[in-house]
Amino acid sequence: MGTLTILIIAALFNCCAIGSIHVFPVRPSSQWRAASEAVTLDQQELQIELGDNETIKLAFTSDEQRTVTIDFLYDYGDEELHDDPAGVIAPLNSVTLKTGETRMLDVQATKPGHVIIVCNSSDITIPQTTYTRIDVERSYALRIIAIVIGWSYFVAWTAFSYPQIYTNFRRRSVVGLNFDFVGFNVMGNTSYAIFNVGLFWIDSLQEDYLHRHPRGVIPVKDNDVFFALHQVAISLVTIVQCIVYERNGQRMSWTAIALKAAGWTFILVSAILAGARTIEWLDFLYYTSYIKLGVTIVGYTPQVYMNFKRKSTVGWTIWNAFLDLLGGVLSLIQMFLIAHNHDDWDSILGDPVKFGLGFLTIFFDVLFIVQHYCLYPQASDEKSQLQHIATKGDLTSTI
Repeated sequence: MGTLTILIIAALFNCCAIGSIHVFPVRPSSQWRAASEAVTLDQQELQIELGDNETIKLAFTSDEQRTVTIDFLYDYGDEELHDDPAGVIAPLNSVTLKTGETRMLDVQATKPGHVIIVCNSSDITIPQTTYTRIDVERSYALRIIAIVIGWSYFVAWTAFSYPQIYTNFRRRSVVGLNFDFVGFNVMGNTSYAIFNVGLFWIDSLQEDYLHRHPRGVIPVKDNDVFFALHQVAISLVTIVQCIVYERNGQRMSWTAIALKAAGWTFILVSAILAGARTIEWLDFLYYTSYIKLGVTIVGYTPQVYMNFKRKSTVGWTIWNAFLDLLGGVLSLIQMFLIAHNHDDWDSILGDPVKFGLGFLTIFFDVLFIVQHYCLYPQASDEKSQLQHIATKGDLTSTI
């Protein structure tokens, strides 16, 4: 009986102990600290002209009264260093802060370039998102000139399709406009629009991008989205013209049809894989951008060959080449200006695809101009020349 009494008392004691655990939960102090402490910088982007000084506010908040010491690392992409090897800014000294205290960091620009300063401390865990990207430029005036040039080539590339649409409308004919060229433009512009719209408007894709590139910047701006959607609309208008206007038997070549079918299949399969979570949707966006690059490389060739085959540029407006050439030249000028202003030639040499495509665009535009004015100068009677072209045989696009 005494043993039974002892067991009952022990059971009641255990029940009370378990109940007390539920009523008064105990949480490790480290978890409270992680949820209530933060080191912050008031700017993530800072542009400074060479020789100038700017300030960044550093703050420490906590539910507890404590002191932390913060030093600064210099992030150059591959590694985080305690010293700035490029010397873009004057060295920043370590800072000791108490709870609720702020400190103004004096940032002095000493050399053109880019650097990311990262907060580091052995007293507190600081997330990767606590950083400031600093751009030191030679001249504010050069930055303004580069911005103006950027908008200028944006306007040129936005407008370059209108002369062809007007030419088709005026002639009520698309004879001389290569259908392969049009088809490649549709696929390239659609791929470009998918990439820009996805990365600009879909929050989950932006989160994925920043997760992969914690200190990166979303590379798509509002003007990129407008340009891409505008080009898709222009391409669709051109397709409608190709359907309703006179075309004298012109059609796409089987080679181009096969290439475009492969491209669209690649996009469709990639979308299915992303929907099945075999790949990430962000990877799908990158794949569409690769389609755009491929189309840019091969897209001009059909029109060049068609002009050569017909020994004429009638039906294809030279203003396309002028505006495209203007946009290409201005874009390269802007790239060189930005590289010089920030002493960042890797922005050009480090992206050979973009740089090469710029020169490729200029090469084809110059070739179009040579065809139009030197090799196949237009006759004064466009109507008779068109009749002559139409009698030379099948106008099937060929690449």
